[in-house]
Amino acid sequence: MFSRNTCAALSRTRLLSNQLARTASPRIQSMSYSAPKHTMVTSVQTNEAYARQKRRYCLTNSQSQAIKAAGQVWLSGQIPADAQGKLIKGTMTEQTQAIIKNTEAILKASGTGLDRVVKVVVYVKDANVMPEFASVYDPAFPHRPARSMVEVSKLPAGVDIQVDFIAVV
Repeated sequence: MFSRNTCAALSRTRLLSNQLARTASPRIQSMSYSAPKHTMVTSVQTNEAYARQKRRYCLTNSQSQAIKAAGQVWLSGQIPADAQGKLIKGTMTEQTQAIIKNTEAILKASGTGLDRVVKVVVYVKDANVMPEFASVYDPAFPHRPARSMVEVSKLPAGVDIQVDFIAVV
């Protein structure tokens, strides 16, 4: 049924397979890693920045300005508002300046700063505002953290922009 050459090739293949099975046994290495059992999670609040607490358009009455855990700070979405909660309805430049100012205050209260921001997500109603946004954002973040932009149809309180920040402590 098989030619002599085919049988010889099959035989050599079986022999090599058997040798590999014996010599190439998987090496299992155990790695020890001791993760901390509990990571401290703290809520960050400051009067220097806007907090959406107890506002009619907030989903809950207990929203933090930020959460600090595991050496990182996750800010709640920042919208253009002053420290008293009055919405900024000016140009995108003015709105972005308010967001940066609030972010800086919250990060300071968290023990970090704008220079430690590692990730930014920008939500806008109209992506065409990004050049004006960048004119304020870029000088505030010369280290250029990772940034994403998403165009959305609706944002809280009817604002045109909301920005999420993640920083390291």
